Amino acid sequence: MRVNFTARFFTAVFLISFIFISCKTSSQNIPVQKKFDDDVVKIVSSMSVREKIGQIFLMNFRFWKHSEIPNQEIVNEVYHTGTEKIPVTGVRRINPTIEKMIKTYHVGNVIIFTENLKDTDETVKFIYDLQNLAVKNNGIPMLIGVDQEGGRVTRIKQSVKFPPARQIGLTGDTEIAFTEGQYLAEQINAFGINLDFAPDCDVDSNPKNRVIGDRSYSTNPQTAGDFSLAVYKGLKSKNVIACAKHFPGHGDTAIDSHVGLPRIKKSKSRWLKCEAVPFKMNISEEIPMIMTAHIQYPALDNSKIKADRTQKAITRPATLSKKILTEILRGELGFEGVICTDAMDMHAISKNFTESRAVIEALNAGADLICHPLEVISFEDISRVEKMYSDIEKAVSDGTLPVERLDDAVMRIVQLKKDYRILYRKYSEPSKKDFDNTKKILTQKKYQDFADRFKQ
Repeated sequence: MRVNFTARFFTAVFLISFIFISCKTSSQNIPVQKKFDDDVVKIVSSMSVREKIGQIFLMNFRFWKHSEIPNQEIVNEVYHTGTEKIPVTGVRRINPTIEKMIKTYHVGNVIIFTENLKDTDETVKFIYDLQNLAVKNNGIPMLIGVDQEGGRVTRIKQSVKFPPARQIGLTGDTEIAFTEGQYLAEQINAFGINLDFAPDCDVDSNPKNRVIGDRSYSTNPQTAGDFSLAVYKGLKSKNVIACAKHFPGHGDTAIDSHVGLPRIKKSKSRWLKCEAVPFKMNISEEIPMIMTAHIQYPALDNSKIKADRTQKAITRPATLSKKILTEILRGELGFEGVICTDAMDMHAISKNFTESRAVIEALNAGADLICHPLEVISFEDISRVEKMYSDIEKAVSDGTLPVERLDDAVMRIVQLKKDYRILYRKYSEPSKKDFDNTKKILTQKKYQDFADRFKQ
């Protein structure tokens, strides 16, 4: 990272001050500009546009083309970029392409999946290697995230599987939810993971909903809020970043956004009394991150956007909606943390928008951290990575994506890393003692005792 940043630093301070003053005098739906620490502003001011792009990306290195790692077993076949089905293996260690992504493309954050977690020792080493590369080459450690909710969304198989949110909510005891949050944090911390995509803040308001269902704590908005808030506080008590999901609420959908684009027909007044409640409760306690939902919600934003893959005009999905993310989430609800998209390779987005267009639209809408901006499973994908970076750079240079919006996104992410004691952390090569300690943590009896309380 370059250190000659003086001019850009004072420019950034001026811009931040100007935006802050402007926002205070404009509509109440326009959020007041978040204040960032001086060292965070300095760090971001010293970055090139490419370095900034790296910081807003949350990449998954879940699968790899089997022909490039022929000595590992085939674990799946995936439709790569929607064109052909390719045999893949799970990624369990750094390879030259991943190294290039971090060194050349400055990737700043990674999400971990079960395929990365097959062997405990390998996973600890893999996560250390990711962080070591990031610090050596970019000067900033990574957010390493995982979906560890309990129930059917449990990535870590070496430890006890906790009950789904619905069962936790039915106890009526938020202390149980707080304890679960602590235990989830301990499980992921054992590997060096610092971000949990939990709690689920969706209200289970549609019995036909297959993607949420028992991942929700309740059909009652207040109860869903009480229990999701308790889980967030449990995670926070162990210094793990929590992420409330899926804003503005995925509970009343009948279509899974992994395979299609759901549409919700509720009025805004009904949304305020139902889906908004758990998010408002968590925002009031300063939850650090909120994940978007790839859903259409015309009562919140009925504007149209041309889907460049289909050439059809569709109602803007929430992930690409400035009205929903900036005016409502930030302006009306007052959220100042990091807005993270749901995975951009889910069909709700990827079937309608090209990769670069989706990312640029999401950033302009107000998203900060872009989850799965594109799929990388082979050295051949580097050309697609280069195209996306070039497209975003062009959008910044021609004003399609204002540099102030990009800077704001990066500063929120870097500030979050500082707030959770990640930014200046040093990483040591894991030893046998570290490997043994991870296994010891994952197999604690208290986890099984907790899970056993819910057995019928």
